[in-house]
Amino acid sequence: MSAGTGQAERQEWRVRAGLLAGAVLCLVASGGLLWWRYGGAVFNDLMSSTLAWCF
Repeated sequence: MSAGTGQAERQEWRVRAGLLAGAVLCLVASGGLLWWRYGGAVFNDLMSSTLAWCF
């Protein structure tokens, strides 16, 4: 294994971590926008019905 390979692996790991963090941030932001727009009661009803539909 050369030094360049290790650097490429670290860069690939950073890209994966960045994409994962971005996906989590998008989910949290969309939940926050729903809460802000529709309020707690509607948001909780929406989440409850969505989870019931999934399971």
